[in-house]
Amino acid sequence: MRITLLASILISLLTTHYSTLGAKAPHILFLIADDLGPYDTGFMGNPDVRTPALDQLAKKSVLLENTFVASPSCAPSRGALLSGLMPFRNGAEPNHTYVRDDVKQLPHYMHELGYEVAAIGKISHGNDKRVGFDYENRKISVDDIGNVSDYLTQRESDKPLLLMVGIKDPHVPWPKKAFDHYDPDQLTVHPQLIDTPETRLELARYYSDVEKMDQQIAATLEAVEEHLGPDTIIFFTADHGAQLPYGKWNNYDYSLKAPMLVSWPGVTAPDTRKNALISFVDILPTLVELGGGTPPESGYGDTQIDGRSILPLIKGETDHHRDFVYGTNSSAAHHTYPLRSVRSDRFRYVMNVYPELNFSCQTDHNPKGESHYMWEAWVELAKTDPAVAKKLKQYHNRPKEELYDLQKDPHEQNNLANNPEYAETLKALRQQTQTWIEKSGDTLEQHGKPMEILLPIR
Repeated sequence: MRITLLASILISLLTTHYSTLGAKAPHILFLIADDLGPYDTGFMGNPDVRTPALDQLAKKSVLLENTFVASPSCAPSRGALLSGLMPFRNGAEPNHTYVRDDVKQLPHYMHELGYEVAAIGKISHGNDKRVGFDYENRKISVDDIGNVSDYLTQRESDKPLLLMVGIKDPHVPWPKKAFDHYDPDQLTVHPQLIDTPETRLELARYYSDVEKMDQQIAATLEAVEEHLGPDTIIFFTADHGAQLPYGKWNNYDYSLKAPMLVSWPGVTAPDTRKNALISFVDILPTLVELGGGTPPESGYGDTQIDGRSILPLIKGETDHHRDFVYGTNSSAAHHTYPLRSVRSDRFRYVMNVYPELNFSCQTDHNPKGESHYMWEAWVELAKTDPAVAKKLKQYHNRPKEELYDLQKDPHEQNNLANNPEYAETLKALRQQTQTWIEKSGDTLEQHGKPMEILLPIR
């Protein structure tokens, strides 16, 4: 009896925020795409790709254009989102791993606030029941997008809902044939890529999958407005960059930067942008505060979470959030190459933990994988083109440190680590990274063995 009474009191206290205002806690829709590059939508300025649903949502939203994931592969990125802790602190450090049992995850926080939490599509890595969703259906594609509408139609609960919808596109495999309106010859090739017919075809296929993603988002938004109403708070983001060279499994902006839209009717100023630095670990405390709770200070034991709520930023009460955001990569298997990075508003510093290793990942290695015919074309071209040979050598054979001035070099093509004009900046960001590593207890562990590569480089 005492336990039941205590639980009732706690729930009452946690929900005081909305009850004292005479308001019901809001429904929240959290949309997350899979392997979407930060510049590969219409609302982020890409003129080649068609994303009408997202472009329309952006007109109603604040765009948080400097949002960064914790790690550029699925499991560690999503684990950080759901725990508020960086990968090496929550246990999901290499890809295809899980958050530790003792780490409290987002659904458990929201349950304490009286929320129902549903997951449709890919939210956490694998079928991990420990996350704590009240409802989970991992199927979502153009063919079964009705799962969102079906769930909302059949739902009988009167609790506020956090609905998390994970679109599996544009994760590979991409459509074997690009949509007709993506003419490879007319596309703009990303500056970090090598312009070949194979590269252009790959971009056309990728953009076709991005458009498929947008179609699923359109159907989801329609179902949510019908069943939850127009006042639903909507988030849209992605778990990391595209599976293209210098994207997924790297620590550059194209790897770690994520599009982030927030639409809160009556609160967020529509069609606005904020350039404050935000980390994926900030999402958990933000959703908790949106749900009426106090942002948590502890994720497990006595360890303080890494995230901090961005609600003041969303509400327009401030334009600043962080001085730095941090990135990691500790994947194994095809992607063994430990990375740590720090990003300020102007510079990115990358520490290649073991530069004696050759960088390689599934993008350039897997002979049966997506993009491999594109990479093989680059390797063949390198035999006769010195500039291409140099670029591939730099891709595989990375220095201990990299430094980029993002104001002058937004695509991170010119490493300034050896430039004496930037010596003080390099020193400061190196120290910032080292302090963060030591404070976090990061062991810089190498998981697995690096793969052999196609192109001799040493």
